[in-house]
Amino acid sequence: MTEDVTPTPVATTSIDQPIGEIVENWTPRLHPLANPQYHTLQETHFTYLPYGPFKTIDEFKELINLKELSSSNTILYSIQVNDIAVGFNALACINQEHGTIEIGHENFSAQLLRTRSATEANYLLLHYAFDILGYRRVQWRCNALNVKSWRAALRLGFQYEGTWIKAEVCNGRSRDNAWFSIIDDEWVQLKQEFQRWLNSENFDSNGQQLTKLNAAQINPRSNEKMDKTSRI
Repeated sequence: MTEDVTPTPVATTSIDQPIGEIVENWTPRLHPLANPQYHTLQETHFTYLPYGPFKTIDEFKELINLKELSSSNTILYSIQVNDIAVGFNALACINQEHGTIEIGHENFSAQLLRTRSATEANYLLLHYAFDILGYRRVQWRCNALNVKSWRAALRLGFQYEGTWIKAEVCNGRSRDNAWFSIIDDEWVQLKQEFQRWLNSENFDSNGQQLTKLNAAQINPRSNEKMDKTSRI
């Protein structure tokens, strides 16, 4: 015999439809996303970017809509792991005539930072720019005070080229831009190193790397700089 689990109605409508009881003095509760750490997390992610933090999702959507305009010369990419968006980056400053392009707008969540997927996200953009689109130069530009971005560029094999002093005014503050690049002549060796490091055999069962990425040391330009320094 099947148990009857139908709730007993406490009232009915004017057309005899069963309804629940009235909840006196009820006001909707806060959405779980409205947590006290929200603004702190926002600020840490947008300190060195020319936009944000955002008060609402709609504000963030407005930025995406602006960046999707052809006049912005930017192509944004959502980085997804297990079908969950955990960050974004972009190809920007696209110069088809001279074959130069920039990886920028990097914004990785805590779930993505220092993971295999984070490195792979940048490798895929490099591969796309050099191997598919045929660009000659991929550059990386960051606020010279952004130490994390500086270190990330060097780890990926980008070579430091110099700093432009007072290059911009962002959010009312003076900004110096540090410039880095990888060129097509260097990509063949760097690509092999990325593929070696990204191979599943280079990671244990917990996803931890067994060997480090040596792109910075493998880049021929880096070795050339060392040779020049030793001759001084």
